[in-house]
Amino acid sequence: MTTIISGTNRPDNYTISIASLFSEMLTGLGVQNQVLDLRALPKDFAFNDLYDSKSPTFESIIRQYITEADKFIFIAPEYNGSIPGVLKTFIDGIPPKYWTDKKALLIGLSDGHAGNMRGLEHLTGILHYLKVHVHYNKTKLSYIGKSFDRNALQADDRTDQQLRRQAQYAAAY
Repeated sequence: MTTIISGTNRPDNYTISIASLFSEMLTGLGVQNQVLDLRALPKDFAFNDLYDSKSPTFESIIRQYITEADKFIFIAPEYNGSIPGVLKTFIDGIPPKYWTDKKALLIGLSDGHAGNMRGLEHLTGILHYLKVHVHYNKTKLSYIGKSFDRNALQADDRTDQQLRRQAQYAAAY
């Protein structure tokens, strides 16, 4: 099972729309997948679920989306030159053994020209520390506000080609 992680909890974000489109692409390639929207996390998980005891809701999320998955697609928007804090906090709340020896592909997005390149490098470092095998091809989606219509789940040609190429990698990885 492949879990697509929509890496922000910001309301009305592009990330979940990209995750939904990518899920459709993977399904079309015969890849069983599911989308984890970080907006579904318990509101107080950062204070109640990080260390020793975890709520039943957070345990259920870990079981369904992390322990049952063997591959991850992280879709990470640029926040202050890196990844959103909620994504890092989510990763921190999961015991490292649940990440070890799994695979990940990364997709960054930003309204700027670099497509969250720096954030993807930060995320790569975190995942390597957790012994996750990160695919070498990191898709960087630039000018997302202009290149993607989140209401229609439709990207311009360049963005669509980038996502389809990454979906092909995900299917083969």
